[in-house]
Amino acid sequence: MSVYTHLSQTEVEHFISKYSLGKLVHYEGIAAGVENTNYFVDLKCNDNTTRYVLTIFEYLPHDVMPFFVSLTDLLADKALPVPKSLRDVSNQALHDLHGKPSLLQVCLAGKHSPIPNHEQCHAIGEMLGKIHQAATDCPLKQENQRGIAWLATQVERLTPLVSSDNAELLNKQLKRFQQFFDSVNIPQGIIHGDLFHDNALFTGDRITGIIDFYNACYDYWLYDIAVTVNDWCRQDSLVLDEVKTNALLKAYHDVRPFTKEERTAWPVILQFAAFRFWVSRLITFAHPEENSSHSTADNPVVNSKNPDEMRDLMLSHYDNAHLLVLPN
Repeated sequence: MSVYTHLSQTEVEHFISKYSLGKLVHYEGIAAGVENTNYFVDLKCNDNTTRYVLTIFEYLPHDVMPFFVSLTDLLADKALPVPKSLRDVSNQALHDLHGKPSLLQVCLAGKHSPIPNHEQCHAIGEMLGKIHQAATDCPLKQENQRGIAWLATQVERLTPLVSSDNAELLNKQLKRFQQFFDSVNIPQGIIHGDLFHDNALFTGDRITGIIDFYNACYDYWLYDIAVTVNDWCRQDSLVLDEVKTNALLKAYHDVRPFTKEERTAWPVILQFAAFRFWVSRLITFAHPEENSSHSTADNPVVNSKNPDEMRDLMLSHYDNAHLLVLPN
């Protein structure tokens, strides 16, 4: 993710000394993503060098972190390709850096696919279905920290800061989605919550890693699918690629069949997923105090994404609702 908290070599060496994993060879910040600080950390033990990822959580409080550790532990124990948090010599996974929670994990093999193909969309649909099924055993529950209540607060804050057209659209859509979720009845469970294509690693068309579970929570499975489809299957025209979308949805459906209620809700959930990320991206542009917790960083490396893309995707879904159909 973006580098907000800068670490000196001495700080990194002190941190990794708790693990007895080897000597620090190299470390570097990862300038990608939006919310957390990540570093590659290369450690040498005997003649072998292993790459790890050190994550500093810029927004998440310490008290919610055990959920994410337990979830990735559970999924890893079920042989799913997720990063299991490493324990230090005292069997502790969670640590503190600059007053913020932090974790060390093994860096998974593979690379991000810049433009996912049909086979990769099929693979991610199947993997998402497996994650949803496996996580039903998770003993902890975590509310969606960025659900409808959070969105209502953010829309209120953003209204005086954005254009009048955007302000009107934000409030209109918020009211519509609030009414929708008051009446919807579709299955829920643990979701990833942020399965954009840069949170999946591939070797060829085989998934070797699913990362960044820090938006995971208990919410609608269909919302998780919509977030994924909106990113993996979106064309430049903002119309979903039919072949990729069908491949992803069919692969998921083969693992966990869709319900009748989900088929009815699907077009609105797709629109809502775009709305959610439109709001979060607007915050980066229009609400600078949102990043005030990073003010101690010298020359932070911040990767912001264009909010208009998600707004226009939401509107495109309205125009193409007849194409938004789940498989039987």
